[in-house]
Formats: sequence, structure tokens, C-alpha cells
Amino acid sequence: MKIRLFLIFAFALGCIETSAKVKLPDILGNHMVLQQNTIINLWGSTDPGRKVRITTSWNNAVYTVKANTEGDWHAEVRTTVAGGPYHIIFDDGDRLRLDNILLGDVWVCSGQSNMQMPLKGFPAQPVYRSTETILEACRYPKLRLFTVERTPSDVPQTDCKGQWQTSSMSSAADFSAVGYFFAKNLSDVLDIPIGMIESDWGGTRIETWMPRSSALKIDKNILATDSTAVYFDKTSVLYNGMIAPITRFTAKGFIWYQGESNKGHHDKYAANMAEMVSSWRQLWGNDRMPFYYVQIAPFDYDIPEHQFENHTNPILCPLVVEAQLQALQLIPYSGMVGTSDIGDSCMIHPPRKDLVGQRLALLALARTYGIGGHDACGPMFDTARFEKNTVYVRFRSESELTPLAQSIRGFEVAGADRIFYPAEASICGAYEVKVFSSKVPAPQAVRYGFRNVIQVNLYNTMGLPAYPFRTDRWNDFK
Repeated sequence: MKIRLFLIFAFALGCIETSAKVKLPDILGNHMVLQQNTIINLWGSTDPGRKVRITTSWNNAVYTVKANTEGDWHAEVRTTVAGGPYHIIFDDGDRLRLDNILLGDVWVCSGQSNMQMPLKGFPAQPVYRSTETILEACRYPKLRLFTVERTPSDVPQTDCKGQWQTSSMSSAADFSAVGYFFAKNLSDVLDIPIGMIESDWGGTRIETWMPRSSALKIDKNILATDSTAVYFDKTSVLYNGMIAPITRFTAKGFIWYQGESNKGHHDKYAANMAEMVSSWRQLWGNDRMPFYYVQIAPFDYDIPEHQFENHTNPILCPLVVEAQLQALQLIPYSGMVGTSDIGDSCMIHPPRKDLVGQRLALLALARTYGIGGHDACGPMFDTARFEKNTVYVRFRSESELTPLAQSIRGFEVAGADRIFYPAEASICGAYEVKVFSSKVPAPQAVRYGFRNVIQVNLYNTMGLPAYPFRTDRWNDFK
């Protein structure tokens, strides 16, 4: 009888030991990249009150933490300079080992379908240079990819589904094209491991990516719009399900491509973006995390399925772009790349994702990594001087202005009747353009690229496009 009781007791102890095995969130796994040269978070669960011993191979350090009454534990771990592969051992009486870990820089890419669009493209919507990029993917073993499973939630979550993958033909093909091109360019220049976390969902407003308290700061009535929204586009549900679970994972910065779904509601867009970025930085614990984003590209929103409130609006797209530019003044450590030259009037998902990723990388290399010798962004409107029948437009630019062809396209001027006519334009100084139209003897306003679809070709000598602008605040569409 005593022997039987002893065996039962020993078996029970064995079961307890097995059940105590450390559990980790999906985002902590084999093949991951951890942010270099900083203090990172590791977290998970085990039995309440149980101690977890953590060993990191890059510095052979040992950390011991104790699970709380709910079984959750959290450790702050120091990382060293970029390198690897390394491993981490978690031991609560049962060992769990993560392998093939690199230290480098981690970037989060988020937004709607233009960020979600994978390298392999969408049906009838290919990505330029995708084939060669997919074929070369195996040459970038230090590029690691994690895609957050698309899961909305009514309340903030602590875990998400997904797994880290090494760059390969299959993993690259399924990953965000913009995110992959961005990472590939960083990897080529910096020669360090780059980890990309993709968290995006097509057809979503910015409000769904914001914590509820942040969205209500900007619009106290925002929840009223949820009654007509599809579930995944309701306020905060994608923040809850797809951003909140990754906020503990230390990262270098963010790239963002979104805005199309906020067309027609541009008046609050800049404030929403600033509030979203502020909340994300607070949650990640770093108020200087860079936030680089993409101008929504030209597209013919006048076609029936994209008309706003049953009437056409030829400046629906640039009104959002204007709000995006305003956000630059509200968000420190931010930047926006231009896309006026690479839109497609019939395709809301432009194929030149390679140029978007390249321009984002140029911006990050200049602003975040301090690598000079190139322009970070295209020419931006500075001032307009009206003299008789001519407008002199001055741009802020790091290098001189140049058209892509002999004549500059994309400028329009209007007089007191507020009717805009295409204008002739010529460069009359390194950073100034002379604009006039024989149909407008006394111009009162000038615009550049300020239509849903309009041909533009003004660049700086680095080949970065000028941003759209207008000097008026007229809201009639002529």
C-alpha cells in the first residue's frame, strides 16, 4: 500500500513538472531578430509563483524572474551589437530553447492594402520587380519576417498568431512588398540583421489601428460610425488584436502606408495620425521611435465604385495627402515619402512598390541612421509670390529642381473665378519655378499635382518627386 501511494505521488509530481513548461507568445520564437544594443522584453507564462531562469547566449548572462499569481512573468534583458546566430534557454524546471536568433534592427510595418500587398501581388495587380526579388530572397538569410495573423478584437490582446521566418522564396512572396523592399535596402546598406513585423489589413480606416481612448480624444462621436462599419474596420479592433500584442517586442521604428479609407474624412486625419503615433510610442516605451509613412498614390476616385457620397470629387485624394503633410508638423521624428509619380489611374494598388520601399529606406538611412550623401525626401512647397500674370513658386529641397522631361507638368492656376487651368512652368532658379497661363491674367491661386489623377514630373536631382500642394483653401471643385 505504501509503495502504491509513493508511486502515485511521484507520478503526480511528474505531471506537475511537465505542466509547468514555459509558454511564450508567438512573437518570441526561433529565427527572430531582437533589437540590438538595448534592453528588450521577454515574457510568457508558467505556474503561479514558479521561477523562470533565462540564459542568453550572446553575453552568457542569466536572469531569474518569478511568475505572478496569474502565472505571468516578464524579464528585461540586455542585448549587444548586431550579430548571431544565438540562442535563449528558458528553464522553469523544464527547459525550452529558442535557436537561430539574430540581434539587429526591428521595424514594424502597418496600414491598409497598399502595405498588405505581397511581393507576389494581388490578382490582376502585379508588383514590379517581384520575380527577381523573390528569386534573390534566399541570399538574405539575415532578413527575418513575421506576419501578424489578421484578427480583430473588442478588447486588447496579449498574444497574436504568427511565426518568424527566414527570408526565402516562399516567405518573401507572401510578405508585404513595401516592407520587404524596405528591409532589403536597409540590409544592403547596413549589413546587419533586419527583422520585419507586418501588421496590416486592407480597406481599413486609421481609427481601427488606434486605442479607443486615443480615437475618442479626436472625435468623441467616433463610435457612432461603427454601426455601419464592417467588424474589422470598427474603432480600435485591429489595434486590440494586431498591435497591442506586439507592443512589448522592442523595435527600432515604424513604417506606415494608409489613408485611402479615410478619403472624405480628411479633416481629422492629421490629428488622428499624430494621436496614433503618440499612443504607439508610449506603449513601446520610446517617444523617439521614428515613424515614416507613404503618401497615398494618385488614383481615379471618380470612377463609379469609388465616388464619394454619389458625386465626383477631383481632389479627394490630394485632400488626404494635404492632411498627411500637415501631420509632419505634429509628429516629431517622422517623414513622408512621395508617390505622385508612381500612381495608376485604374489601379488603387500601384505596382511600383520597389520605389516606395526604396524611398522609405532612403528616409530611414538619412534620418535614423545618420547616413548622409543623399536626399531624404522630394521638394516641398515653401512660398508663392504673385506678380501680375505670373506666380513664382519656391520649394524647400536638399538638391536642385529638375523636370523629368523638357517641360514641367502638373501645375494649375486660377483667378477670381476659381476655375483652374493647366499652366506652363519653367525652372527659374535652383529651387524656384515660374508658373503662368494665358487663360488666367491675374492668378490668385496655384496648385501642383492637386487632383486625383494628374501628370507630374517635377523632381530634385536625386530623382525624388515634389509633393502636391495648393495655396488656396477653396472647397468647390472646378
